[in-house]
Amino acid sequence: MIALFTTRVKSLYPKFTMAERKVADYLIMNGDEIEDVTSHELARRLDVGQSTVMRFSKKMGYSMFGEMIADIKSSGDLSTEIQNDDGSFTVMSKIEAKYHELLKGVVRSNTEDNLAQAARLVDGADTIICYGCMESGLLTSRLCWSLVGLGKNAYCDAEIIQVKRRLRTLDPNKDLLVVVSKSGDKVEPVGVAKAAVAKGIPVLAICDASDNPLSRLATSSLRVIEVADRSTPMTSMGVDAGVMLMTDTLVASVYQQDRKKYAAAYRGGIVAAFSERRE
Repeated sequence: MIALFTTRVKSLYPKFTMAERKVADYLIMNGDEIEDVTSHELARRLDVGQSTVMRFSKKMGYSMFGEMIADIKSSGDLSTEIQNDDGSFTVMSKIEAKYHELLKGVVRSNTEDNLAQAARLVDGADTIICYGCMESGLLTSRLCWSLVGLGKNAYCDAEIIQVKRRLRTLDPNKDLLVVVSKSGDKVEPVGVAKAAVAKGIPVLAICDASDNPLSRLATSSLRVIEVADRSTPMTSMGVDAGVMLMTDTLVASVYQQDRKKYAAAYRGGIVAAFSERRE
């Protein structure tokens, strides 16, 4: 069974119903030998409803059941688990493999349509408030400064009270809230999104590919892969790289909306920054 799929199942396991856990257990145990099974056939084998199988694949972040089966079949075990006797170079190689698989998962979780919608939201916004708490706050700050580099009027706040105050000044027809939350279910980012929605302000979420409270509130979502297991330093490595891939893709996609305008703004910002350093 592929390492990433198994990790995703374990991460989401508490959110599954008993019937969905039956599907999860079967795929983990038999994933290496899975064939072109249909959702109807899998439901029959497990004595569950077809809707349960479909709901499971959606929670796993797939738009269609067939995508999940194809994903399982096309991937092999990357053996990324780090053992006690692994040397530093072996550790590095395994982390590289894990990064690679997680990044592939992020790419597979997004579509041309949701990327384009997100880029249009940012491109059309006059003022952009970026919010993320704890580790996500660092990634949010990086995104904010990248947007500033394009000439966007972007602000980043880690304090939820300050963010909500800023939201009161936004125009629902012109402005945007961007929320970064790897899990998509933390109280703080969901609360900020709710405050924006109540005011009619569009919300762009960068969060886990599974169905979650933040993605349900958002006007548009960019999907990443969250790994909830924090039992060792290695278990969640690569997750932040997936978020950076998504935020860099967003910035590049915004740039593509009007290359001439954004190139001029970027060059102007670089010139100004170096001029300040020389003074």
